[in-house]
Amino acid sequence: MSPIFANTKFDAWTGRLVRTLRRKHNERCFTILTYHSIAREPSVLSNGLGLRHSPAAFEREIDYLADNFNVMKLSELIVKLRAGEQPRRAVVITLDDGYADSLGVAAPICFRRRIPMTIFPATSVVGNTGLIWQHKLSWLASENQSDFVWDALAAEGWEIPEERHDIEGFVRRQFRVDIPEILEDVMKRVGTSSKALASSLRPYINPDDIAGADAEFVEFGNHTDTHPVLSALSDHQQLVEIGAASRKLAEWTGRSPVSLAYPFGLKPHYNESSRKFAEATGHLATLDMRRRMNVGIVDPFELSRKPAVCPSQTDFEKLVEDWPANTLGAPPVLNQ
Repeated sequence: MSPIFANTKFDAWTGRLVRTLRRKHNERCFTILTYHSIAREPSVLSNGLGLRHSPAAFEREIDYLADNFNVMKLSELIVKLRAGEQPRRAVVITLDDGYADSLGVAAPICFRRRIPMTIFPATSVVGNTGLIWQHKLSWLASENQSDFVWDALAAEGWEIPEERHDIEGFVRRQFRVDIPEILEDVMKRVGTSSKALASSLRPYINPDDIAGADAEFVEFGNHTDTHPVLSALSDHQQLVEIGAASRKLAEWTGRSPVSLAYPFGLKPHYNESSRKFAEATGHLATLDMRRRMNVGIVDPFELSRKPAVCPSQTDFEKLVEDWPANTLGAPPVLNQ
């Protein structure tokens, strides 16, 4: 960016000029955005940072994307990349975890603008037969039961830090395959179960919802079966997680998923085995959550997503316009 415009305000005339210039500069970049819940009211299961967008905020963002970008299906993007074609000023919309409002609220908003979207559900809880492990933890924390969780972890041999805070971050960093059962045991001790809560709250989509979704606008991708930290699993456990989710989605939709979105998606959360088993189970792409803009013809197994965690519409526009530039290596302006 020219020093003349380096400190310009985003909404000033100079900022609008810079945005116009950057759009040419970023013609060979594409962005994959990630949402979670689109709901009017907060929920204990979507109260984490950026996990809930209001329908009004989501619709404003979708309108901006429809007016300024080439919003395409994830599968179409993957086909282009695998054919060596350059997506031009493309954006892809994804929603994680399989909240019921992804189809009940988000899909109608996207449909009105003919905007496609991809939903990545955790298949073990589709049908509201239980809760994803971090939603169990969120509920327990909301009921002031975190101390019982810390005690249960200690009893199972976990090395507990002296200062007990950010329990979800701690569990994510130290993830073990027995964490869902440990949390379930704590829930039973306080008089409930994840099955009972899921049946009451109905936070997730159902198989019939998935089967009945308009395939022209809604795609479903693999987000594993139970939403674990893949890198903490053995090779066999990773294969089971990825394979089980793929089989369930194929049963519900009649089509095998072409993409796998790594749960949590930062570099410590997956490994080379994750990619290997994605390919082995027929997937054509994997997506992380490393907050990078994708530049040029990217390896489909190295696609990066950005969480749409933005306190305002202006912040959202800055995110998707890459303002001033949050990605090194953006391509030069081409003489075409």
